[in-house]
Amino acid sequence: MEKKRFHIQKILIPFDFSETAELALEHASFMAKLLKAEIMLLHVVESYSFASAISQAFSKTQNEFETKVEAGAKERLQQIADELHHRDGIVVKFRTDVGKIYKTIIHVADEVDADLIVMGTHGVSGFQELLVGSNTYRVVSGANCPILSVQTHAKKIGFKDIVLPIDNSKESRQKVLHAIELAKYYKSVIHIAGIITMSDIEVQRRFEVKIHQVKEFIEKHEIPYTVKMFKGDNLATISMDYAYQINADLIIIMTEQELNSTGLMMGSFAQQIVNHSKVPVLSVRPMISSDISVGY
Repeated sequence: MEKKRFHIQKILIPFDFSETAELALEHASFMAKLLKAEIMLLHVVESYSFASAISQAFSKTQNEFETKVEAGAKERLQQIADELHHRDGIVVKFRTDVGKIYKTIIHVADEVDADLIVMGTHGVSGFQELLVGSNTYRVVSGANCPILSVQTHAKKIGFKDIVLPIDNSKESRQKVLHAIELAKYYKSVIHIAGIITMSDIEVQRRFEVKIHQVKEFIEKHEIPYTVKMFKGDNLATISMDYAYQINADLIIIMTEQELNSTGLMMGSFAQQIVNHSKVPVLSVRPMISSDISVGY
């Protein structure tokens, strides 16, 4: 029995008026026009809470500043919404909120029942990546819906070639339906990247059966595809290198949440791809199901 389709009707775009946000909007507006979906622009005014008594003296000034920034943002968002509606004929709504950026994005996505979040990311590296990551990484870690993240390199709009990494984890195949749904609309080729880290003959045999099942399922939906097998330890590097090699337009990954001392966090390979990929990344959170070993 097939699971619920990946059907995009509402697209949430966190919008901070940056170059990457503009690029995310271009990707999202193209998608909305193609899928007849609705867009919501969200601008979050970052708030800071101070516990000290001294900070209370500045609270009124802070509130006045936030109100002024919100008013300016609403005016600009209204202009953008009107231009998009006039240009593409799509429904564009907008809102502003005050709060922690990533927490507010996740909250609003749940509140409006968004099917997809599209957001720009500047990427992070080194000490920043180790300790805090980026707002995009935090949204990907915590959001319940898929997230499409794009860096400034991703100026080509549309997904003609989609890289679909499949590893030996039980959740890996859950993203196959997402690849198929997008491929139908974008008339894409799905490039299956079978990645195995173990050399055990029996493990390899079972993994090849899994890849064959993925191929059959994609064939059933009449989507063109290719298959290439890889062996290595770093799934992130293999996936990104393959995407660059074939000039792909999208990589679809599972976020592979891992439980650690700080709670449920995104898996390390998914984090690497989200933070470093020059190709847009669609991140899909694993579903909790008795049938997750099949995934479709």
